[in-house]
Amino acid sequence: MRRLGLWFFLFLVVGVVGLQAVAAGSVSLNVKIDPEARLISGTEELTFTPDGSRVYFILLANLDREVNPYLNDRAIDQVYPDGFDPSWTTVEAVEMVQSDGKVALPFRLLSMPPEFQTYSLKETVLALDLPRSGTEVTLRLRFSTLVPRRAGPDQTENEGVITWRFGWAPLPLLPQSDWSDADGVLRYTGEGTYPLLIPALRYSGTIRVPTGYTLVCGTDYVEPTEGEDEDVYELKNESETRGIAFALSKDYESFSLQMGATTIEVGYLPGHDEEARLFATYARDILREYEARFGPYPRKRLVIAEDPNRDGTSMAADGIIFISSFYFTHRNVTLPGILNRLDEFVLAHEIAHQWWGIGVGVDMNAGNWLSEGLAQYSAVSYFEGKYGATGPNLFPEFGKGVVENFIKSQFGFLNLREHQIELPYILNLERGFDEPLVEPLASVKYENASVVRIYDKGYLVMRDIESYLGGRERFDAALRTAAGRYMHGEMSVEAFERLLGESSSRVLRPLFETWVYGDGTVDYGVKILSRVRTKDGYKTTVTVSRDGGIPRPVVVEAILRDGKTVRRTWDGENLQDTLTFTTQEPVSRVTIDPDHLIPDRDRLNNNAPVKFVVAAKENSFPLDAYLIRPDPVSQGVTISYLDRMQIRIEQGMAAARIAIGRSHYISLSAKLQKGDLDATASYTYLSFSRLETGSPGTFWAPTLSFTVGARRMVTD
Repeated sequence: MRRLGLWFFLFLVVGVVGLQAVAAGSVSLNVKIDPEARLISGTEELTFTPDGSRVYFILLANLDREVNPYLNDRAIDQVYPDGFDPSWTTVEAVEMVQSDGKVALPFRLLSMPPEFQTYSLKETVLALDLPRSGTEVTLRLRFSTLVPRRAGPDQTENEGVITWRFGWAPLPLLPQSDWSDADGVLRYTGEGTYPLLIPALRYSGTIRVPTGYTLVCGTDYVEPTEGEDEDVYELKNESETRGIAFALSKDYESFSLQMGATTIEVGYLPGHDEEARLFATYARDILREYEARFGPYPRKRLVIAEDPNRDGTSMAADGIIFISSFYFTHRNVTLPGILNRLDEFVLAHEIAHQWWGIGVGVDMNAGNWLSEGLAQYSAVSYFEGKYGATGPNLFPEFGKGVVENFIKSQFGFLNLREHQIELPYILNLERGFDEPLVEPLASVKYENASVVRIYDKGYLVMRDIESYLGGRERFDAALRTAAGRYMHGEMSVEAFERLLGESSSRVLRPLFETWVYGDGTVDYGVKILSRVRTKDGYKTTVTVSRDGGIPRPVVVEAILRDGKTVRRTWDGENLQDTLTFTTQEPVSRVTIDPDHLIPDRDRLNNNAPVKFVVAAKENSFPLDAYLIRPDPVSQGVTISYLDRMQIRIEQGMAAARIAIGRSHYISLSAKLQKGDLDATASYTYLSFSRLETGSPGTFWAPTLSFTVGARRMVTD
């Protein structure tokens, strides 16, 4: 999920421009796919009741008709192995279908504004002027779309597989007064920022493919009919969707599993039979939990399609998820099943989008964190419910053997939430790349950190909301209400906040102002003031503190000498308070927020006394402790904290390196050589510059490193 190419990141947020409120309508597609020519051609019929005299369609493929002028040849070749290959959609004719025949309609081609990218904006919008409004009409568009050949996960022909989620046919934007095109550009004239919504309509259709090819798609019903030269797939949905997503290949094989009224189908490439069965089983378990938590699965089928991209990028659409071949081919690399849990987590994240982001639509311009934050929250809580929340949980239990022992010693410590979510968020803060969750792309200050912000910070804020509301059960109840209320519609950030307020007596406005609309952070700390033995046991007094954040309850845990724990809840109203623990055994350590429920920017001061973790035989990477690594070869020792500080001491030598913020690094060293002292000190400044990427947001990258140093020899 992290290795997003620029074009795919743009597609992630540029999926399609939609309306804040969409009138009911239906779309019927009758197309033929020619895999050799990589061409999709046919008709699209939109039936709806217009409330105005104008209707717009987005021609999504035309956003990639021109090469991104800001990318160099090497970057382009990574996406297009055979050189740049454009995609496009052309509309040959538009007709109004009536009971007494059809009437040809003139149309105009408009541009999109540079709200989401700054190039290839021409002829991306189709505008129609209707002769009447207020009564139901049917519009028929004749169109063709070229599928580009590239190494990406979507809108592509890659290794013989054609994959396209949204917008391979013109995407309708039903009339609304908040839109205008007076200057040949589709403008948003309503309140707030330019919205990015995929409208949910009643989709059905017929797709014809050459005999020998297999079509995999996520519609509720699929009825294939084999012919001599071509096969015909009749497609139908019971409820509104945001399109018909598909994958097409000569090589797809199929496995299906029934879960009640839901059919789970896996379309996979040759040699991956075992993975197909495993993933179907995982999907069944995930669906069962999500239905219990969020309400019924919104479709009749769940399709898992193997996508041949190798970088791990996976994605979701209505009734279908596309899983990278990486998770099929690398599941048993080094050890059998070593990536099983990671595969299961990725499946859980993408399946969660059937409720959040796809089922319940969001504004993917400013509110995409709702989609990714809720999907990440759903997947992590599922994962931790099965494999535990603390300690090593990313890899399965290792057996005994040379390879097993090595992997366990080097990577066995990894914890999904701590090292894949909390750590990137903390490092992002340390480097000064944080900003509000609700931020339209054109206003993003640090687009280079957007994935961390939307996925990781988005999850941590969702987890904080869960704690603030009083626990997972209450939060899940609110999410069930959200799914029932907004399924096949759109949920704004404001509506989400109001809905949460309905389920709790707590005031949510300060939390949203700080963590969602603002760039607030928080640092909790704890110190032991005194330990006193009394006639009844022991009395331990501690100070607890809060820097930033909002007033809210937080747990403080005392760990006794015998390993037992005692917990108190601090109301967090003041910036600093004193708490007292009266126990039968002496207190050995006190920890604030022991379950990591709050997005704390510095966990080193969450323990008193400060924690030290010794990694002698096995690797470790604690977020709340200094790490001590003995080196038996040099008989030295290294003390470090994240990537912020490192001190190394050996016989006759000592060195230190400190990182401050984004750009400042200090290095010191001293060693004895035949009785002389050789000492050095240096300062490094790392400069960041804005790179033009074709996006209206600001993207920063390191461009210059400057170091000044001094060295001195002191004789004995």
